[in-house]
Amino acid sequence: MTKKLSFDKKQNLQSVRAYIRPLFNKELLIAVYFLLFIFGITTRSDYTFYNEYRVIQIFLILMFGLGTIFYNRFSVSKIELLFFAFIAVGSIFWAQPAFVITELLLAYLLYQCFNFLNYRQLTSKIIVLASLTMFIQLPFSLWDYITTGHYQAIWYPLTWNIRVYDSYFLIMSIFAVWFYLTKQAYRYLYLLFLFLAFFAVLLDGGRSVTIAYTLFVAIVSAAYRYVRWPLVWTYVASWLAYLSVTYTASFASGASTLRIARESSSGRIDLWVNAYQCWLQHPIIGCGFYQLEQYPNLSAHPHNLFIQILTEIGLLGFGFLLYIIFRIIKRIDWSQPQRYFMIAAFLAIGVDLFFSGVHIYPVTQMALLWLFVFLLKNPEFGCSKNLNPLTWQSNSRLVKVLPVLIYIIISMWLVYILSNTNALSSETPITPPRFWVYGYQL
Repeated sequence: MTKKLSFDKKQNLQSVRAYIRPLFNKELLIAVYFLLFIFGITTRSDYTFYNEYRVIQIFLILMFGLGTIFYNRFSVSKIELLFFAFIAVGSIFWAQPAFVITELLLAYLLYQCFNFLNYRQLTSKIIVLASLTMFIQLPFSLWDYITTGHYQAIWYPLTWNIRVYDSYFLIMSIFAVWFYLTKQAYRYLYLLFLFLAFFAVLLDGGRSVTIAYTLFVAIVSAAYRYVRWPLVWTYVASWLAYLSVTYTASFASGASTLRIARESSSGRIDLWVNAYQCWLQHPIIGCGFYQLEQYPNLSAHPHNLFIQILTEIGLLGFGFLLYIIFRIIKRIDWSQPQRYFMIAAFLAIGVDLFFSGVHIYPVTQMALLWLFVFLLKNPEFGCSKNLNPLTWQSNSRLVKVLPVLIYIIISMWLVYILSNTNALSSETPITPPRFWVYGYQL
């Protein structure tokens, strides 16, 4: 009897180590954040749920920032000091600098979170497999589409901008393809997610994500022969399903229209021209947040991350972006066979960033953060060994205390923004752009 109890105790401890302990880590908070989004959990019935997710994002990355200090992993490099000096000087010249400063500080905290987080496969699997539940109500929208001839994405858990879901599906599809490539258990579920994700993107008419998704599948299929036909047939099946449903729905409306083939430019040309005109005012330092006075009905961002950075913080700010891209390219181990997957993933995300403005949203920002952790810190890609941040080495007490001071200042700034913009008030008719809600004119 004693031996049996001893055996059971030992077996239970082994089970805890194998299945329970891996769940308790800081990266699990990333999964929890996405589970809120996946299941549409919110305390509001109006569009202020966007602000809720921004508030949660801010507190989450501040928690990670506090963790970096606690584990002595928060360090400051000379290039980061130049970045802060650039913000200080730029704030003198930028239009409405508070908004630009807030977004730059948010980007910096996301960068520090990248340094602090480690890639955990279990976290990604939880997010991808849980994302399958988002499609439960899709048949109802399809039936409504077939009977009325008009498609509405009412099946999404939250009435968010549908482009947020499209870009989210693109990022999660990259994870799903990787799990399929590496022959994980229940591989058919990852193919199912790929099919449904791209099918949803086509129904939404998400052209930028369609281009990015197609490019990604094409490169992976060409580079990895053993998964070529499953990926190609899954991609083709999404198109066939989309065309079939659209053709069937045409009998109800009397006309067959492909949302993905619409001719509208969504105002991107006007946005880019206006951004260029804004950039010409201060090409070196940038013009700051611009309100698109010539196009009052368009969003207050140019639907292109690269143009947005060039316009708002000028050539100097764009130089920091180029430095990040250079550091990423330098970290890639070009001798590894997995390099083709990394190339496909970065190109796909680059296309989406070039044509889309949805990465101002908190969910897509966190998804991009986790994607970069996956691509650059996954040991299977061989990049983690090249992660050597150039910190400022000194015995000076100021240098040692500086990271803590920076964290405190950024925290105070963000808390001030959170508490002085009525972020969670549904009675606020107009809220500040981009950082809150959708980003239309003030």
